Amino acid sequence: MSLSPVFIRALATALPEFQNKQSEIEAFMLKTVAKSEREKNFLHKIYEGSAIDTRYSVIPDYRLPTDQWTFFPKNADLEPVPTTAQRNALFCVEANNLATLAVRRLLDQLPGFDAKGITHLITVSCTGFSAPGFDFHLVKEFGLAPSIHRFHIGFMGCFAAFPALKLAQSLVKSTPGAQVLIVDVETCTLHFQKDFQPDVVVANALFADGAAALLVSGDEGPLQLHDFRSHIIPGSEDDMAWIIGEHGFDMKLSSYVPRLIESNIQAVLDRLFTDSGWNRNELKLWAVHPGGRAILDKTAKVLGLDQGQLDVSYSVLRRFGNMSSVTIFFVLREILDRKQKGKLFACAFGPGLTVESGFLEAR
Repeated sequence: MSLSPVFIRALATALPEFQNKQSEIEAFMLKTVAKSEREKNFLHKIYEGSAIDTRYSVIPDYRLPTDQWTFFPKNADLEPVPTTAQRNALFCVEANNLATLAVRRLLDQLPGFDAKGITHLITVSCTGFSAPGFDFHLVKEFGLAPSIHRFHIGFMGCFAAFPALKLAQSLVKSTPGAQVLIVDVETCTLHFQKDFQPDVVVANALFADGAAALLVSGDEGPLQLHDFRSHIIPGSEDDMAWIIGEHGFDMKLSSYVPRLIESNIQAVLDRLFTDSGWNRNELKLWAVHPGGRAILDKTAKVLGLDQGQLDVSYSVLRRFGNMSSVTIFFVLREILDRKQKGKLFACAFGPGLTVESGFLEAR
């Protein structure tokens, strides 16, 4: 464990305006994507088994009648399909809005803290690009110091929160007095694909939008950062991928992903225990990225956990869906809201296939 403690001093989350019932999104997909009875039955099975009740989007269309759509063309064929440029243009607007909301909520948790004292800013996203980006917007919006050091972790997918935390931890350890702001924004629903490939249908049923902001420093806070590890599962690069297409970003999500995680997560955990000196019996809390119901079920099985021990992850999945890299911050926020204490194992999975994991402590 670290001899120079590093803490998450505060953590805030934010959601876009439009809340959608999973049944409303299913109706949108039935109208626009599924044509045959076979396709409709398959789609219904995926949504019924998703363990998701609600998801949030920066787009209102998923719950509106066709003639009220504001982003997609007002026809069930969705032609012409929005281009990548159109989707990214909306990302630029909404990323600024969500990042601002998350940081404002973060600062509300820190009365008396002067935002000009923030020394480093790390932004995270895999759902859009611009330069200057929402990092530059935040500097202006909150009057951050023009000398602030800025970093962007882009296009790493669902596990990107962990590289952000590791970078923040390193900056705090190496820079006396560092106050590191992490802001993570994902707008996954901008990249809905009108395609009936099984992995696309599953992705459309899972992903959602959200944002988080947190301050990392040597000052005491509710979560202490300890050790982190990364593990690439050999030969898995074709099972999960995220690439830029002509009409948004394209997700490759093989049905083998839960099984790949099941066969590798124990080895990752064993390495963490060996390297950190922690004992599994010390662990009180589990923060597993809810990439989907099957991923949580397989992770619980291989780690010997009952569903109650992953209740927070299942709860986040049920209420918000998979918000890519932001999701683990929602899990940590709920652990804090429930006032749970103790040593904590956290992990997330993403393209590669990569498993990122770490030990934290809720104080």
